[in-house]
Amino acid sequence: LVAEVEKRNRLRVLLPWLEARVAEGNQDPYLHNGIAKIYIDTNRDPETFLKSNAFYDSATVGKYCEDRDPHLAYTAYKRAWGSCDKELVDVTNRNGLFRLQARYLVERQNPELWALVLDIENQYRPSVIDQVVSTALPDAKDADEVSAAVRAFISADLPNKLIELLEKIVLHNSNFSKNRNLQNLLILTAIKADKARVMDYINRLDCYDGPEIAKIALGEPYRLYEEAFLIYKKCDLNSDAVETLLTNIESIERAHEFAARCNEGPVWYKLGKAQLENGAVPEAIESYLKAEDATDYQEVILAAEREENYEELIRYLLMARATAKDQLVDTELVYSYAKTDRLSDMEEFVSGTNTANVQSVGDRLYEERSYKAAKILYQSIQNNGRLASCHVQLGEYTAAVDAARKANNPKTWKEVNMACVHAQEFRCAEIAGMYIIVHPDHLEELIAQYESGGHFEELISLLDTGLTSERSHIGMYTELAILYSKYKPEKLMDFIKLNTAKLNIPKLIHACERHYLWEHAIFLYTHYDEFDAAANAMMAHSPTAFSHDQFQMILQKVSNTELYYRAIQFYLDEVPLQINSLLNTVAQKVDHARVVQQVRQSGHLALVLPYLKAVQQH
Repeated sequence: LVAEVEKRNRLRVLLPWLEARVAEGNQDPYLHNGIAKIYIDTNRDPETFLKSNAFYDSATVGKYCEDRDPHLAYTAYKRAWGSCDKELVDVTNRNGLFRLQARYLVERQNPELWALVLDIENQYRPSVIDQVVSTALPDAKDADEVSAAVRAFISADLPNKLIELLEKIVLHNSNFSKNRNLQNLLILTAIKADKARVMDYINRLDCYDGPEIAKIALGEPYRLYEEAFLIYKKCDLNSDAVETLLTNIESIERAHEFAARCNEGPVWYKLGKAQLENGAVPEAIESYLKAEDATDYQEVILAAEREENYEELIRYLLMARATAKDQLVDTELVYSYAKTDRLSDMEEFVSGTNTANVQSVGDRLYEERSYKAAKILYQSIQNNGRLASCHVQLGEYTAAVDAARKANNPKTWKEVNMACVHAQEFRCAEIAGMYIIVHPDHLEELIAQYESGGHFEELISLLDTGLTSERSHIGMYTELAILYSKYKPEKLMDFIKLNTAKLNIPKLIHACERHYLWEHAIFLYTHYDEFDAAANAMMAHSPTAFSHDQFQMILQKVSNTELYYRAIQFYLDEVPLQINSLLNTVAQKVDHARVVQQVRQSGHLALVLPYLKAVQQH
């Protein structure tokens, strides 16, 4: 009926009848479509009817309105809420109703519809986007509407338009100005699409997730170091902020200024670590002190000693002692006191409670020739051997002797003695020497040392004094005798006669022979029962060694009979007038025929006539 009447353009005739049917409760779509068309044609508040009536067909009525009133067509299509989306988009596009389309898009929250409108092939896309950005979204009240629109822009890859959209929402006092997710999205989109805006957003916004955004800004490929620093600073994450300055921006100067402003321990610590790695040791120590953090004490010690920044190191180690219970800290503190010549402070420290390895520091200082400091340390641990060495190096010979007496070992005494001899401090050298000469193993070394310096008198005096010791031994007597043979031969015989039983006779004989003291050698031979050697020596060195009476006595004790005949020849050659005395002495031990033949050959037979008469009975 409606269709037939509409063909004849007489719909209005049916209005009373149609309204009567509606009043009866008839819900037939065609009935309501007819009423809608009549209201539209007669302009009887059609918009209210289209919005409030639930029974007309939106597609039919909307199509009917397109040429008559596009706004009413929009209203009809909108009322369908999904089934007429394409028709709605088409009519709004053709009639420039982009504001209405934008609002519908925002309210509809449909990803497919958004994708259709934001398709790059859509020639009307820029106009729709402008209305969405400028009107529809700023007026939105529902967070889901905003989220759907943002997702659509992201899916359509429209970062710059998205930034514009988010600026409208977030920066212009909308209901979503404080929305954390939208602020995050605005900053992140700017990081990816428009880096120049990032700094402004960071300054103007307050509700974003700073640490997460800063990490993204620092990473590849963005490298927005200044922006990340500002985020950390604004979020009061000062430790991360200074880390950015040091690691990414690489500005120790700015990091120092920042640390001074915030004055936080972790910030000073990171600054100190960076300064240490850059070789700025005094500055690093200053930062560590402000941080009151001794975590890196091993690295600080190495760097400070390498640069010889001992004054700063002392301050640092005093701070470190409060937290770092390590022997290294106390040990290096002692060493630093020594290197800065603060010996009174060092002495006070080692006398108190500490865990320092004093021995190792003392040895280290000794090797570096810091003898005063080493002396104090060795005194504190009663290492008298090393203490004596320090006194020696400082020329404190009396003190060295006292320390050596306490140490009481040959090595220390030898060191003290050697130094005293070198310095010609013979009184101290003698005291030390007295403890050395009683050890046979060290005696020859001491003698060589004295002799090399030409100190013969002092050496003889030392050994002579040493003989009075109850620990004197045969080596001391022998070496003194040898010294007499070298330097005071006039005293040697008396000494030998007094101490014959206490001498190493073979060794002394060798020394006497080396120095041509044949008389002394022969005396020693006789006391060593080496009568053959004594006889040979006396004959070989007769100008200085021969004594007729002694020779005759020796000859009576020789074991080699050939010596008798050599002696006869010796007398014939050198003392012929004593030949008969000799022959009478050996008459019982020689072959008379051989003697006669030997004398005859020498042509002195008449000289031995008394001997020949005396032995006739044989």
